[in-house]
Amino acid sequence: YNYGPRGRDPLPIRIMTKTESSLLYPGVAHSWLCDGKLLRLLEPLAPGNTPLFQDQWKRGQPVLVSGVGQKLNPDLWNPQSFSKDYGDIKNDLINCLTGNIVPNQPMKKFWEGFEHYGKRLKDDKGQPMVLKLKDWPPGDDFAEMLPSRFEDLMSVLPMGEYTRRNGRLNLAGRLPECFVRPDLGPKMYIAYGSAIHPNRASTNLHLDISDAVNVMCYVGVPKDADYEEHIKEALKAIDEAGCDILTRRRVREKEEIPGALWHIYHARDSDKIRDLLNKVAIERGDKLEPHHDPIHDQAWYLDGPLRERLYKEYGVEGYAIIQCLGDAMFIPAGAPHQVRNLHNCVKVAEDFVSPENVSYCFHLTQEFRHLSDTHTNHEDKLQIKNIIYHDMKDAMACLMAASKEIQIKSEVEESVEKKVKESDS
Repeated sequence: YNYGPRGRDPLPIRIMTKTESSLLYPGVAHSWLCDGKLLRLLEPLAPGNTPLFQDQWKRGQPVLVSGVGQKLNPDLWNPQSFSKDYGDIKNDLINCLTGNIVPNQPMKKFWEGFEHYGKRLKDDKGQPMVLKLKDWPPGDDFAEMLPSRFEDLMSVLPMGEYTRRNGRLNLAGRLPECFVRPDLGPKMYIAYGSAIHPNRASTNLHLDISDAVNVMCYVGVPKDADYEEHIKEALKAIDEAGCDILTRRRVREKEEIPGALWHIYHARDSDKIRDLLNKVAIERGDKLEPHHDPIHDQAWYLDGPLRERLYKEYGVEGYAIIQCLGDAMFIPAGAPHQVRNLHNCVKVAEDFVSPENVSYCFHLTQEFRHLSDTHTNHEDKLQIKNIIYHDMKDAMACLMAASKEIQIKSEVEESVEKKVKESDS
């Protein structure tokens, strides 16, 4: 690492080929997407994954892990099981086409329309809505409300030392029991597909204060609509999204089911993205309000023309990634990203705080303080200062204990050596 006036400089982005990485990490099943920038691990629970994962992660690069879904219990993650178990619960839904909230709807109605276009809730014009269920269950512990699904997910979640609540490399797990635990999930993100609605996001451009892993547990296509048309539109969206040739081949030749289209950018490029979005807003005649932020406000989706301007005017190129059924997407803290569901998706996300990105977590907390008091991110819900303090305290305790052991061992050896010399004399 190099250290500048503002602290540690980020490591340069690494671009690899399979030939190079196979020599450095023999025996690790993997490939490279996004022209060599995106690591794709192929065996989610293989112990040899960690060094390769860490070498990408410390550079602030996202990682894709495939094969997680093959280890999940499929009976727990389909629409029918959710409708049966939680259909009577009411929840607010979001219309992805307008951003409007559809309040207090029985979950059964949402699930009935998940794979049946004709059963979907309709808007004021009588058109079926593209609905999203975000951050569910709200305010409840996933482990308590969905215990069987929690156990199933935790048993297959890759990079467990980072992603488990008690993982050694999940710094959030070091908070003492007397503290209110930050809500790091898991949370479910379930949305209808929008392949036939170009440039409409399931989740607009935003960034998160912590690291996250997002698992695609189920992908469905409407059974009462034109199946071939939906597949065709999804493939068209992939072709227009800037995906590399290997990604496009994956969803065509490998017959994998594409669920969501992601665009992820490096955390270090956030200010350039903000600058572009503010510039575009001014060009459109919008007024820039104080204490608001174009990324944190989640008001933008970077479509093709905006992504092209970002590259031409700022030299910023992100990752165009297709998350297929069973893929786990690792997103570093502070990395701006947006998601568009091509088909109907059931996703589960777990947040964590890794040593590699804790500095971004801290700086983002400071950044959020400048947002308006009404902004959802204004408050430090992560308690990052408490996390850093107690992690440092535990680390120092371990170092002091190890140092004391070494000192005692050295004193014992000196004492034995002295006695041997005395006996010899």
